[in-house]
Amino acid sequence: MKTVHKHPVPFGSSGLTLSLPAGYRLLKAEYLPYSKTVCSWVEVPTDPHLPKESVQLRLFNSGDGIPKAYVYVDTAINSLDQDAWHLYRLPLDTAAAVA
Repeated sequence: MKTVHKHPVPFGSSGLTLSLPAGYRLLKAEYLPYSKTVCSWVEVPTDPHLPKESVQLRLFNSGDGIPKAYVYVDTAINSLDQDAWHLYRLPLDTAAAVA
């Protein structure tokens, strides 16, 4: 079995660090105007015996410099203010090598 979880991703350089079961899938990012946040939906297997993988999710504005190690996930758009945030992921074993 699997399930889908919603995670608010904070604005700023620290991003959000998650420990997810192996086989997770990042589905989408969406701007939620009522809370003024960007959330990411993640599909995860429910098997409690799967090993965990650490990943950092981070938002970048259009025009921001994005380090090479980050991998694009999705774009969240606030159509009322014409803002866009681009969600990227960074596996934490890569983060340790980059830092």
